[in-house]
Amino acid sequence: MIDDGDLDWEDIRAFLATAQGGSLTEAARRLRLSPPTLGRKLKRLEDALGGPLFDRLPNRLEPTALGRSVLDSATAMGEAAAAFARQADRLAAAAQPVRVTATTSVSAFLTAHLPELLAETGADLTILSTRIALNLAQREADIALRMDRVPVEGDLMTRRLGCFAFTLYAAPSLRDDWSGRWDGAPVIGLPESRRRPSQSGWVDDTARERGARIVARLSELPMRLDAARRGVGATLLPCVVGDAEPTLVRVIAPPAALREDVHLLVHRDRRDAPAVAAMVEALVRLFRRHAGALAGEG
Repeated sequence: MIDDGDLDWEDIRAFLATAQGGSLTEAARRLRLSPPTLGRKLKRLEDALGGPLFDRLPNRLEPTALGRSVLDSATAMGEAAAAFARQADRLAAAAQPVRVTATTSVSAFLTAHLPELLAETGADLTILSTRIALNLAQREADIALRMDRVPVEGDLMTRRLGCFAFTLYAAPSLRDDWSGRWDGAPVIGLPESRRRPSQSGWVDDTARERGARIVARLSELPMRLDAARRGVGATLLPCVVGDAEPTLVRVIAPPAALREDVHLLVHRDRRDAPAVAAMVEALVRLFRRHAGALAGEG
């Protein structure tokens, strides 16, 4: 009689992978083992069961009568182990912060309303501020908030949250009247770009058309906001940020060309995780509550 202690799940797993792959080489590749290591595991299981598990046929391994008799049980064990791993992954994920990736502008808005998000969800939150499109399928983030360009491929759920409006802001002391020519007024641009349409291109073209001069180029929103507060020049900001800043005024009305839709993306494998689902709904409510400010209607 075989004692349970005589059997090792890793040996059974090696047998199952070999039966499914049809060769030691394929099974070793699936399990990321060397063929000799895999062979030792099979030999150990054969010794415990009292006979060979495979017949060596040309170009493949075929389960023996003994192998076939235990294959169904091994398959059930494999399925149970996979289910266990999925459950463990869900439990581990539930204990981790929900990771939201967004552009700098959207991240600034989320940060301004961080207490609301934390209170509504009860979940810890990590905000990853980057222009790089992190891969949701590879769990680089749980939720992505992206401007306009939404992937059309991949097992993703998408939802439009609202729109962001942008315009130029400046310290009131910088200039009294922005209605006509700007007569060399200083403007803080974004990193230079030949791409049109683009935010950087719009700022450059507007400055040139109004007779202003680009005195500096700053890539990140916090730097431009700080420089504008200090009176260095007019600069492009999201309306929801610029309108909330008492030391700044709008230079011109938000142009339609700079309005950008914000979309929420979440992978289907993660959308039902309780913390992720709660964060999705909290984000939907947050954008709905502040829709007017985001659209520059304040």
